[in-house]
Parts: sequence; C-alpha cells; structure tokens
Amino acid sequence: MQGRHTPPLSPDVKAPDMDGMIIEDDMVEEIIEPDDSIFESASSSSDDEDENWMSESSSTENLSQEDAVRVYRNHASGHSVFCGSLSKNGELAVTGDENDKAYLWDINTGESILCTEGSHDDSIIFADFNYSDKYVATADMSGGIKLWRISDRTCVWETSLANDITWVKWHPFSDILVAGAITGEVYMLKARKDDCKVFAQGTGDKSETGIILPDGKRAVIGYRSGTIHVIDLKSSTVLSTTPPDQTRVRGHASAVIALDCHMENNLLISVSVESQTILSTLHNGKVICVLQDLNGNETEKNNNVETVAFCKDPTFPTAATGTVVNDECGKIYIWDTSKQTLRHVMEQEGGVVKFVWVRTMLFTAGLDGKLRCFDAKAGQCLRTFSGHRAAIYDLCISSDEKKALTVSDDSTARIFDISSIC
Repeated sequence: MQGRHTPPLSPDVKAPDMDGMIIEDDMVEEIIEPDDSIFESASSSSDDEDENWMSESSSTENLSQEDAVRVYRNHASGHSVFCGSLSKNGELAVTGDENDKAYLWDINTGESILCTEGSHDDSIIFADFNYSDKYVATADMSGGIKLWRISDRTCVWETSLANDITWVKWHPFSDILVAGAITGEVYMLKARKDDCKVFAQGTGDKSETGIILPDGKRAVIGYRSGTIHVIDLKSSTVLSTTPPDQTRVRGHASAVIALDCHMENNLLISVSVESQTILSTLHNGKVICVLQDLNGNETEKNNNVETVAFCKDPTFPTAATGTVVNDECGKIYIWDTSKQTLRHVMEQEGGVVKFVWVRTMLFTAGLDGKLRCFDAKAGQCLRTFSGHRAAIYDLCISSDEKKALTVSDDSTARIFDISSIC
C-alpha cells in the first residue's frame, strides 16, 4: 500500500496506447488449498557481545532509549530500508533497502545468512516469504524479481518485467506472485517456472496498489484514475468495476493508494491520494458509503490518509485508517463498518505510514521512528516502543503475535518483543 510518505517509487513513464483490459488465457495454475503451518516461537533474548547488530554506533544513539531485542545493522549506513517480512515459523526475517540489496537473517542470532548483493539493479521494494516458508522473493523497482530457496540460499528462478513495478504480492496458498506496473499492467508469475501472464493489460492508468482476496480466487487493483477493478484470477475477467467519480459521491476522484478486503470476501475498503475513504461491495463494485472525505473538510485539509485495513476479529466489526498530518503528527480513525460510523480518533506524535491489526489492537509504524500499540476498543495507546532514529517504513507482526519487525530510514531493522501486550 503505497502512500505519499512511504518510500518513493520509480518516476512515471508514458504508457503506449493498448486496446482491451484482459488477455483471455488459462489460469497459470490451479489454486490449491492452504497449508496450515505451525509457528514456532523464537527466543527474544539479546546478545550484547555481537557488536555488528547490537552495539550502539554513536554517542547520540547511546542517549536514546532502546526497546528492541534485536538491531540488524548490515544494511549500508545512509541507505533507507524499505521493506521487511517475517517467516511463518518465526525464525527468519528478510529486509530490503534502497542500496539494491536484500538480507535474509536469523532472528535468534542476528546472523546474516543471505545477501543479494549484485542480484538487483534498483531499490528493493518487496521481500517476503511464500506460504510454505520454502522460498523468499525479492523485487526491485525496475521490475527485477528473484526467487531464493531458503534451504540452500540459492536463487532458483528470476525474471525481469518490461516495466517498472509499483507493488508485488504473494498468493496466500500457491507459489504465484502478482505484480502491478506503472503502465497499468498486472502480471501473474508462476514462481520456479518461466511462465508470466499479463492478466490486466496496461492502458496508461498506473496500477497504484493491489491485493489478493482471502479466498485466493480474485484480485483487486486500484489505479491512478481512481478506478477499482475486481479480477478473477482463473479466467482473467473483470468481475466488477468501481469507476472514478469527480463528484466524490460514488467513487474516488483521485489515485487509489490503499485497499483491504473483509475476511468474508464481501466488502472492500479503499482510500485515495485525496484522502477519501470508501466502503464498497466486491461483487458489483457498488459504493456503499463514503466513510470520510478529509479533502472536503477545511480543518482537515492537511490530514492525508496513508493506510487502511479491516479488523480481522469477527467480534469487532471495524476498520481503521491511518493518516499523516505532518512529520510530527498522525491520526488513527476506527470505523464501525456495520453502522458506518466513527468510533474513535486516536492521535500519535508521528505520522502513521502503516499499521497491523492484532485481534482488537493496532500496531502502528510512525514517521517519528516509534512503534506503538493501540487498544482500538478503548481508543487509547497501550505502549510505545523506541529505538529507531528515523521514520519507520514497514512493519510486520509474527504469526504467534510475540514479535514485531520494523525497518527504517535509519538503515536498520529491529525486532521488538510484544508478547507482554498480546
């Protein structure tokens, strides 16, 4: 989900005129049933003797509070770390930076077990594990994608797409990658095989963001024009469209920058670059309501929505949006989706660039370098975690909800122990 205050993507290029939206090919492979893996807890103890990743590098840092149990410093100083993910078994982390490198590292020891140096030619914007933890994929802005087998740290597959990419997602239970391009194409890639399918043709309308639905059968794509498409992965057909609407009543009037789907595969929540938050139906693209339009509110005109997500707890039918007022201030809005009303507004000192739901709690990544946990039911902050010296760009919570991984503009990645809260 790409917002205005998250790491910059490649500059726009003018796309050639292309007729049609869909190539009617066969699905790249049959969607399989999910494999429920068991998450093994990892130790959260620190090792003060490992100066490479735990010792403070300056007297300034020594004066700051450090709440992290692991600090990973292998990324080159002065280069932002843009993305990070945790393996399902909780033993490994992968992080990618603007210096064209990704690192696979052991959470327990802080040891680097893989560096992709020389493999990518642009900033790494995606690094994540597949559903089975057998592979980790890395992707750069210029369209280079590589698949690494974790067992022997070997690159087993790679491709280079024709256009710069804006986002990449793993399929939830197949070895399929889906990537969106600045020229509007959406690629479906069969990992480990030379099979690349364009299931949404480019028309010059930049693919800003995309998600694969929980059922694994459909994808939702948000475009620069404000258009939203729901596409069937097997048939490559557009199932529904929410067109842009300059009146701001029945659709987005500007680029869609963040999306999320309800766990029952029926509702979609989306936000635009002009800070509209819209609730719509997936089966026909109908706008249920405009939850909020900050651009139309004079007192909120500098309040920019960056991220959005449904709560995954069925007993708490809500969604949240996170905003950046400025570098020193952000807000979290908690919405009752059944009543379409606002429950809480919570403020934090740094702008909100990403958050992750854990039951009825929200963990937020701040531009002030702080990780925070909010009780969304009570509308209050439970705890703040310090350590980073610059903006946090990505956040991941472990499957057992005991650890949080953050990556930052300060060239580091950190592991925080959140077990006392969760």
